[in-house]
Amino acid sequence: MHVVHKKKHLSLAAKFNFLTIGLILVTAVGISVFLIRSQISYSYRNLLNHGLSVAAMVSHNSEYGIYTEDKESIGNIVKSLAVDADIAYVCLYKKKRKLICENFTSEIKMPTLHHYKKSYRSLKILEEEFVNKKDGFRYIDILAPVISISISTIDNDSAGVLGNDRGVNDQKIIGYVQLGLTQEGLRKRVRQIIASTAYVTGICVLVGVAVTLFLTKRIASPIRELNIVTQKISEGILEQSIKITSRDEISDLAQAFNHMLERLRAYRNQVEERTNALIDANQKMSQEIAERKRMERALEQKTKEIGRSNSELEQFAYIVSHDLQEPLRKVMAFGDRLLKKCGETISNEGKEYIARMQSASERMKTLITDLLVFSRLRTKAQPFVQVDLAKVAREVLSDLEIKIEQTGGAVKLGELPTIDADPLQMRQLFQNLIGNALKFHRKGESPVVDVQVCMLENQENDSRGNSHNKSCQITVEDNGIGFDEKYADRIFGVFQRLHGRDEYEGTGIGLSICQKIVERHEGSIKAKSVPGKGAKFIITLPMKQGKGENHG
Repeated sequence: MHVVHKKKHLSLAAKFNFLTIGLILVTAVGISVFLIRSQISYSYRNLLNHGLSVAAMVSHNSEYGIYTEDKESIGNIVKSLAVDADIAYVCLYKKKRKLICENFTSEIKMPTLHHYKKSYRSLKILEEEFVNKKDGFRYIDILAPVISISISTIDNDSAGVLGNDRGVNDQKIIGYVQLGLTQEGLRKRVRQIIASTAYVTGICVLVGVAVTLFLTKRIASPIRELNIVTQKISEGILEQSIKITSRDEISDLAQAFNHMLERLRAYRNQVEERTNALIDANQKMSQEIAERKRMERALEQKTKEIGRSNSELEQFAYIVSHDLQEPLRKVMAFGDRLLKKCGETISNEGKEYIARMQSASERMKTLITDLLVFSRLRTKAQPFVQVDLAKVAREVLSDLEIKIEQTGGAVKLGELPTIDADPLQMRQLFQNLIGNALKFHRKGESPVVDVQVCMLENQENDSRGNSHNKSCQITVEDNGIGFDEKYADRIFGVFQRLHGRDEYEGTGIGLSICQKIVERHEGSIKAKSVPGKGAKFIITLPMKQGKGENHG
């Protein structure tokens, strides 16, 4: 005979007690901490404001005494502060010479005037905390300038301590008031705040615990009776009913439970019918799943075929572009020979035809070169290494030196970082963006190109699912002709131009190359512009590339 041992578990009443009392304790502690910190902050601000007010008052009242070096009147001002328990010391200075120094608290090593030299910028009152090495207590040191408005010259000795003290209205600092606040009174008030808050919190916690225990006793008894009946119903005895004499939410629950039992008896007959229907539905779903898997395999096969087709197209573009260069070179070479050997016998109209032919051949050569670069971005790509973008940008500027001189332009480079990238493609990226900025400049105005960078944190996952914790955002901004932002996506297409070939040279592939380079580096590029007010290209690149990626 086996004896079944049931695991002991906490009752609902015990869980309710633990939860409620825990919430009471956490809430009470949180509110107490908040009140204590608020009161401490309020007391500290009051102490600091009191010190600032006293320092300003002493600064104002001691102007005449410091200016005339009347030590007696200044001494009276200082002695009147001895009754203030929050003031530890008061010092008054004229220039670098100390007139009076009263230490109401002994053995305090105060900050010197030279301590404020680097942080002083105006005629404001300065303050900072310091720890006295003698007693280990914290003090607040306040430095207030004594300002004279009637004197227009400035003293070199005073300026040497805290910089140029001249105000906007020929104000002049003729001295300083150094006042120290002790935090002993603040510590006493803090102890009183903590004691009173802890006392009130303890009373509130005791009252809350008592109320919780009382409510638990009143609620748990009918719930216990409800639990006994529901256990019998769980054994399959649906004829069982619940009887509750109380008139509250538990009574409503019992009535709802009895109504549920009646519906369960009605649903019992429907379960078998629905079970058979579910079996038929499962069979149909299995067939649909098999069909979907078949379609997924076909789609995967199509995707592979498209990938192979794209690769073949890239190879085809490279081969065709490469083979076109040889006959084009012959056209250009024979055109040059024709002009050189037969130039005297050819009419002006013939020479114009040859010039047009050579111009078209030159454009064709540029187009083929750009197509080669575009088709080889992935097929001939180099692996990613550490690339110093600042060095790459300087090399690009060296290549564009003649163009910069011709346009009278200027290029400003910020502090560019070092990232994981393809060095050749980074050079192509900067070459195209800076070259475009120099090319599309407004007539009669020299182009100015500004290249800056800022760091970004916690970027979202890229298209391959790699998470880049840190990225850099590079902006290339110019003052050129700009463009309408409704064409912001169009400019990155192959052979897309917003201006005629006669206005600006080029094939319309440069920005397409930039976009393809950025996408290969798992970054993004976008453009912002206003017609006639320049354009800004924003490139976001990860600092580190994920391990094991295929960068080819």
